[in-house]
Amino acid sequence: MGAKTKLDLSDKDILKRIKGWARDGLTDKDIAANLGYSATYFCALKGKNKDVAEAIKSGRAPVDIIVENMIFKKAVGMSIKTQQAVKLRDVIYNSEGNKSVIERVEIVTLTQEIPPDTTAGIFWLKNRKPDQWNKPTPKPIDADDIPKDIPKGVKIDSWIKKQIEE
Repeated sequence: MGAKTKLDLSDKDILKRIKGWARDGLTDKDIAANLGYSATYFCALKGKNKDVAEAIKSGRAPVDIIVENMIFKKAVGMSIKTQQAVKLRDVIYNSEGNKSVIERVEIVTLTQEIPPDTTAGIFWLKNRKPDQWNKPTPKPIDADDIPKDIPKGVKIDSWIKKQIEE
């Protein structure tokens, strides 16, 4: 098996393909495989080649915006329009009083209210305002921090204050 031919990554067609793959949700590893490169080599190449980095960035940007907008809409609630087939009956009486029924199907547009989703709201806030909404992880207390071999004992209040200050 011979050496693999390197692609011309300044070629507009190849850059369009990379942009399309990024827009379709492929990971860098997937894009590298499609181009015949290892993920490590492609990652280094992406750092060196601004055209490739820009193709990936511009391919993912519109999709990111769409997803961001949908998360926001789901967080605050929204109205959506749906179509539904409805069966209708027309009852007609002729001059002799005979009844005839004609059935037909019509497509009607309905407005459906989607209530706000708390999970989407939390996700939105934790990502948009992490300083306010991400809880800091508490410092674990190591067994080494707990005093041992104390002849007279220790005042628990002073030990707790010391732990909080650290």
